[in-house]
Amino acid sequence: MDSSIQKHSAVSNEQHSQPLTTIRGSDSSEHAPEDIGSVLRQLSGSQGIMDKPGEKVVELPEDIPKPITNLDPTVKYLSFMTYAGLTNQFIALENAAYIAIRLNRTLIVPPITTNSHDRHNSNQRWSEFFDFSRFRVLTGINLVEWNDIRPLTSEQIEVGRRKARLGGKAYPLWDSLAENLTCQVIYGFGDSERLHTTELTFSRQFLFRPQFVRPPARKPSTKTFDRTTIGAKDNINMEDIVTVDDLVDRYTDSKEHLLFLSHSFKLKDPLGRRSWQTAGRYLRFLPKVNDYAKRLIHHRAPEARETGKYIAVHLRRGDIWQKCRSQSEEGMLACITPLSFYADAVKKAYKTAGEKLPVVVATDSNSEEDHITIAKLGWRRLNHELYTTEQELGIFGPALVDAAILADAEVMVGSYSSSMSRVAERRQMSWHNRTVIYPRTKKS
Repeated sequence: MDSSIQKHSAVSNEQHSQPLTTIRGSDSSEHAPEDIGSVLRQLSGSQGIMDKPGEKVVELPEDIPKPITNLDPTVKYLSFMTYAGLTNQFIALENAAYIAIRLNRTLIVPPITTNSHDRHNSNQRWSEFFDFSRFRVLTGINLVEWNDIRPLTSEQIEVGRRKARLGGKAYPLWDSLAENLTCQVIYGFGDSERLHTTELTFSRQFLFRPQFVRPPARKPSTKTFDRTTIGAKDNINMEDIVTVDDLVDRYTDSKEHLLFLSHSFKLKDPLGRRSWQTAGRYLRFLPKVNDYAKRLIHHRAPEARETGKYIAVHLRRGDIWQKCRSQSEEGMLACITPLSFYADAVKKAYKTAGEKLPVVVATDSNSEEDHITIAKLGWRRLNHELYTTEQELGIFGPALVDAAILADAEVMVGSYSSSMSRVAERRQMSWHNRTVIYPRTKKS
């Protein structure tokens, strides 16, 4: 392959002619790129601005106006602090959507926000990946996005970006523009639990200071649960809200115009995954995301073009070891499962599929050893560094294309301790009535 072929840079909305799967560098294992012309349009309008090495510092005027928050005085709203990585942010959105319909409030959706896992200082709308119009019709949940409720000028965005980069350091210009926002302490966040990188980045990018207040007292009629039994790890203040129903009961009569929650991701529902059944399963990918995923599969596994069938392996590596470094050796196997265990699971996947389908691998592994083993097994690793995924779909494009590929696989092999695999498992079951296979997590 011509080693001079480079990954395209982003272009304007009028320029749609570049291929999706343009390859960079030479790799005998890669197939020729498939030119798909203007099937996928390039996204635009994301409020985020990406930090770039050597980027010229923008001079800001001194008279930047304060941001305006456009809330309808006749509507009651609910919003929440986004949390951790992309999949956890999705679960936080799903939980908040369920709470919003229970409280009969319009949900203000924060954008996907960069965190300590990536190199950006930015954000991107969920509606650039998921069909919100369809979601509204199917669920009856009204939602709007922070980017529309609190639209920022380019100068305000730059101030927010600089504050996010500075962290807790003083930045007088940001201080002069930022506004206070009353924030309800949920699951202890903002009180006994400190805020993490993602929440802080979100508030700094949108120029607001959360002012934390304790929730109303628990209603006597609310059923309580043993926290250990339901997996709630907030045991510092037993009056904290840790379940969905407790939250709904306490705020049913709230007069707050904007009920802003410090947290929603960790909320427990002892009665089952009602948030998934009511909201999460109806958040379907936009056609352009599915189309991109299909083109990528066809490029990496041309034999899948005729039937569209493939096996997808989600190999979670990255920082997953930090979640279980204190566990036993056997416990570690559930976090960092050997590739040989995945290979055994793929053999089961062949039997489930009834044929030896091509295997594609979505992974965050930077291990050369993993990459070599994957190649020796004949599997096709999805390396978005070689493709224009980010230029076409934005900074969260690679992760969400992987999510779409996992969701639509004929058979999926997941990573036991990965929240991304668990959400993909729910999509597989809800959308296709398929069961996900997990590698064994014991030596024998």
